[in-house]
Amino acid sequence: MNIALHYRSSLLKVFGYQNYFLDNDWKKSISIKSEKGEIKVKRIGPHIEIFQVFRERDRFTITKKIVRMITVMQAHVRGWLERTRFQRIINKALYHGPDLKTVINMYRRTIHRVRYRLGLWRTREIVNYTELEEWMDRKKFYETMFAKREDWQGLERSELLKYFNDCGHFPTQKQIDHVWNLVHTDDHERYSELIKKFKAIEMIFTLYPPLGAHVIKNTQLKSTWLRPIINGEEGYKYIVNGHPILKRANIQIVGKLVANSMRERKFRQHYKS
Repeated sequence: MNIALHYRSSLLKVFGYQNYFLDNDWKKSISIKSEKGEIKVKRIGPHIEIFQVFRERDRFTITKKIVRMITVMQAHVRGWLERTRFQRIINKALYHGPDLKTVINMYRRTIHRVRYRLGLWRTREIVNYTELEEWMDRKKFYETMFAKREDWQGLERSELLKYFNDCGHFPTQKQIDHVWNLVHTDDHERYSELIKKFKAIEMIFTLYPPLGAHVIKNTQLKSTWLRPIINGEEGYKYIVNGHPILKRANIQIVGKLVANSMRERKFRQHYKS
């Protein structure tokens, strides 16, 4: 009996140890598999940027209060910008006259004269601060360029072409003579060889009207081969100043272009006759 009990206890110990080792091995394998699974999940998971794009976000709701806040903020910014621009215009106007009202009247009279010379009979002018500032900037620049060339009596008529070039304009002598006759209505001034600052600036504004004149098509300036005008801008100044974008043209291509243009003009004249 004692031998049987001893044998039974030894078997239970052996099988108990085996179960213990089996349980430990099973738990270790499960933990290893779970760790591998976590590692695999981390590796095959989406990129953080893709995750942020496709994840659900709370939508921003625009309420009446937020709309009012935005409107008030825009009103403050626009008001500050307008006040700053108005103060800048007042400071510039003090260069041309005692106050802004006097300068505005001067600007209106200039626009009236320019439109009248160009045959535009609707000379009523609505003041726009942007156009007024453009006129004041140009007038100040023209006066500065005139002061560099004038003497105690004024500027000679023969120096007008150089004066126009100094101001960034490149008209022909024929165009200058035409504007001279438009500006100088009195016979004594028309046949004079001297010109004052006021008349010289009037000639420039007549040939190159300011924005406030609203001249849609300026018939006084014509685009030619030597003096092309592209989108209202003179291309001759790039030739004079030696702009790096200019390249030497092939004389054969230019010759073909001129010959085709002359041929087309002759055909048109022939068909009209």
